[in-house]
Amino acid sequence: MMSFITPSRKYHVESHGNGWAYEVTHRESGASFWVQDHDAEQLQRDTDDFTQEDILSEYLDMLGE
Repeated sequence: MMSFITPSRKYHVESHGNGWAYEVTHRESGASFWVQDHDAEQLQRDTDDFTQEDILSEYLDMLGE
C-alpha cells in the first residue's frame, strides 16, 4: 500500500495493489470513497494523477458516504 496527500492537502489517497484500487478521503470531513479495477484507472486519468482535485470532489459527491 502506498499513500499520499494531494497537492492542496485536501485529500488523502491510499493506493492498493499498485493502483488496482484507491481509497480517497477528504481530510477535513473524513468522508471517503473507494474505487477499484477499471474505475481506479479512470479516476487516475480523470484527475490527471490526482492533481485535479475538483474532480475528486465530484467523485466524492457521487460515490461518497
